[in-house]
Amino acid sequence: MIQVIIADDDRDAAEALKRNIEGQDDIRVVAICENGKEAVDRCLELCPDIVLMDVRMPVMDGIEASRLIKQENEKIKILIMTLFAEKDHVIKAFQNFCDGYIYKGHKSEEIITIIRNTCNGLNTYDREAEKIIREHISGQYKQNGQNSGDISDIKKLTAREIDIARLITAGRKNSEIASELFLSEGHVRNTLAEIFRKAEVRNSKELAVWGAKRGL
Repeated sequence: MIQVIIADDDRDAAEALKRNIEGQDDIRVVAICENGKEAVDRCLELCPDIVLMDVRMPVMDGIEASRLIKQENEKIKILIMTLFAEKDHVIKAFQNFCDGYIYKGHKSEEIITIIRNTCNGLNTYDREAEKIIREHISGQYKQNGQNSGDISDIKKLTAREIDIARLITAGRKNSEIASELFLSEGHVRNTLAEIFRKAEVRNSKELAVWGAKRGL
């Protein structure tokens, strides 16, 4: 059972979201919070699988709440759900290891799929948010004089691992990689675990940074 906390100061919107996702046998909304501080407190109390987090809330915004939640328990998934992809918010969400950044307005079945995928380790960033992150990463490396980066440790990877690392760097999801390379998703997950070990990174976001630094 996927346990969900919804954090949104618009109570009507939060209740509507709850109704849309809770009809599933494997999803249960355990709390609705109206500000970021309440979301942090409830996460410490309930330890949910995922938080659907609005950004603009009173007392504490969703970005700061996400940072504190991840600081206390990095296993809790955080999916930012907002009306706008503001550059500063997107970058901070990425830096705080949020697991996704999407616009409100997705269809119910899409949200349900995103929740399940996020809990299975897939990161979901809407296209504009993904573009902001890529431009930020590229700008960081150019500023540091690391346009192509150190490519020597790419030799640690097999040809297939390089293919998968390149696609992760390009923002592909596991399912898309599996389809593009004619592999099972299980095989992609297993290969990614080996790539993480060789590249000394913890997750796909860090691998994307690693790959961007090395020109992938």
